[in-house]
Amino acid sequence: MTASLDLSASRNVVWAPTIELNYEGGRLPVDGANVRLQVRLYPGAPGNPLASVANIPFLESAAPEGLSGRILSLYPQLPVTTLKAFPTGLNNPEAGEADRYAYDAVITYADGLQDKLALGSFILEPGVVNP
Repeated sequence: MTASLDLSASRNVVWAPTIELNYEGGRLPVDGANVRLQVRLYPGAPGNPLASVANIPFLESAAPEGLSGRILSLYPQLPVTTLKAFPTGLNNPEAGEADRYAYDAVITYADGLQDKLALGSFILEPGVVNP
């Protein structure tokens, strides 16, 4: 069920997207489940993540009429202070270009089993509007 999905944020705005993951099959056993997301310099980077969001609110529902499958909607958030603290210039961007990091989101079911829901690049733009 893992989705390959790039996410983007700006250093000057709270990151609070709605991430909708469409999947086929029956309802997931989400009662008592926990979803978390981590951002790191690169996949498998040692040490503490650059950002970690635990207990992400989520909603599992049937797909809208006319579409098949089901949708798992995630509602993570990162404050501006966290985004501003990310290192910059690591992948040698030109002035004003975005920095790239890696993330993944994992669900842990009540029985302890886990699924990786999504993974990809976490693209962090400098932002334009000064807060």
